[in-house]
Amino acid sequence: MIFKRFRLVFSVVALILASLACYVPSVGSAQPTAQTLHVEALSSTQTALAANATDTSLPASETALPIASATVAPTFTPTLEVGIFPTETPTPTLVPIIAEVMKESNCRSGPGNQYELLATFQAGVKLEVEAQDLGGGFIFVKNPDKPEAPCYILANNVKISGDVSVLPQYTPLPSPTAAPNFTASYKKFDQCKGNVFVVFVVQNTGSVPFRSAYIKVTNTRTNESAEQVVDAFDLKTGCIIAKNIAPLDPGGTGYLSSALFKRDPRGNKLRAVIQACTEKALKGTCKIVSIEINP
Repeated sequence: MIFKRFRLVFSVVALILASLACYVPSVGSAQPTAQTLHVEALSSTQTALAANATDTSLPASETALPIASATVAPTFTPTLEVGIFPTETPTPTLVPIIAEVMKESNCRSGPGNQYELLATFQAGVKLEVEAQDLGGGFIFVKNPDKPEAPCYILANNVKISGDVSVLPQYTPLPSPTAAPNFTASYKKFDQCKGNVFVVFVVQNTGSVPFRSAYIKVTNTRTNESAEQVVDAFDLKTGCIIAKNIAPLDPGGTGYLSSALFKRDPRGNKLRAVIQACTEKALKGTCKIVSIEINP
């Protein structure tokens, strides 16, 4: 009886043990779970870090850094913006263009005789050209005597070295209002082939040139007159023209001679009427002055 109970208990215990054996995995065939792998990787990393931290045989530069503290610096590619950096192309050196004065020439504030006279240059003077021909036969040059007042000079009166086409073309100032004026004074008596004539000095004090003149000298005692029309303001010495002056520019000095008298007027009171005009043949704008002469 007792033996039967023992066998029964032993069978139950054996059955329970057999059931438990089915649910416990063997060491050789166990499959790692995700949690097991994470724990093992973390453990391996910590072990390696601890080994590197304590291994004094490695130089400091080869000591591994913790992954969590490693930072990769971003790489920036510089961009070139137009207009920020100066060009690398060298700037060519400009060679000044020179105008050599071939004969005495006036230089004015504008391209024409009606403009203010700023300078008069003698032959041989070299001037730096600033602007090309303005269409009226003038070029714009630096004034060496007054750097602050460049001026216009006739292109035909100078010899240019260089290409003026590379220079700018300036717009000239508006032409000033014509204001002809002059003064006249008695200079002397002179003779040509035995006949007497009177010489006067004429100064252009206006803003436009004179190109013709009329002169009439009257002997107030005999009422004899000598008159003529001329297109120049030449200086005469005897029968010879010593200096040709045409036209008479603003600021310029010219001369007028009367026609020859048939009888010598010297010793008598004379009256002279002089008319100067801006165009030839007494055309254009004219100005008249009268002079009394008591030689």
